[in-house]
Amino acid sequence: MKTKKAKLDAEPVPLTALEERQATLAHMVRIVARGMSNGLFAVGPGGLGKSRIIGQTLAEEGVSPVMLNSHCTPLGLFTAMFNHRSDTVLWLDDADAMYTSLPVLGLLRSALWGTAGDRVVTYTSTSLTGLPSSFTFTSRIIATANVVPSRNEAFKAVLSRVDTFTLSATNDEIIELLKTLARNGYDGLSPSVCDEVVEYISRVCGGRQLSVRVYESALQKVKYALQSGGTADWRDLVRTQLESVGRPADAGLRPLDSKGHDLRCMVVAVEKYPENVKLQEEAWRSATGKSRATFFRAKREFEKQESGTN
Repeated sequence: MKTKKAKLDAEPVPLTALEERQATLAHMVRIVARGMSNGLFAVGPGGLGKSRIIGQTLAEEGVSPVMLNSHCTPLGLFTAMFNHRSDTVLWLDDADAMYTSLPVLGLLRSALWGTAGDRVVTYTSTSLTGLPSSFTFTSRIIATANVVPSRNEAFKAVLSRVDTFTLSATNDEIIELLKTLARNGYDGLSPSVCDEVVEYISRVCGGRQLSVRVYESALQKVKYALQSGGTADWRDLVRTQLESVGRPADAGLRPLDSKGHDLRCMVVAVEKYPENVKLQEEAWRSATGKSRATFFRAKREFEKQESGTN
């Protein structure tokens, strides 16, 4: 009797929405790494993997970038450009303050685009010791930032000279990615434990904009709680983390809907004061800024969902 041949290879796991955007960012980085574009500007809130994807992709392409981060003066940038003026990728990582400096933006404009194909960078200063006042720049630049400076025409002129990419995600898309990561477990924690942590983060985030970074931090707190011999509850530690570090959803990102926010705040209030409705009400109203009547409507909706009724 003939039998169907068993598939030797498992079906590929589809990418989450955030992973698809990260994959697109990786392609944009490769274009720069292979000299097919003079530069890339990647923008998006912290904790979504911009720097990780850029660093990983450059390494895969055999490129060792020269990194400048946090703060860099115009003279410092000019010096770095001169010292690495050919066959190099300069990486300006999370240097948001640089993009408000007109001298810095002028240097970037010159380095990324020039007349007749030549990109000539010029800087006039009495501090130029052992450096020419101008040179031809043939390297490439990758820059990242959490936000784009608003009402800044000089910055817009820089963007017009490079490829741009925005990496953003909703809370639901971040949770989707965290669930995918949870399937692999984490440093001795089982996939089921990791999944439980992700579900808890989803329920108690209280409308705060999440990041991928919260996942590893939360799992470290779970490990600590397990090692504490029952003296610490990982849920309290993770909830404290979310309340302290979480921030309101940024403009430009899609925030949670009002009803979802209310229900998540209700979860936190009920878990904190399971036997005291008055304290639940106070905690919920403090988190949402809404009325007592709205609290009881939200509580009825919460109880419906908990009981599985419609």
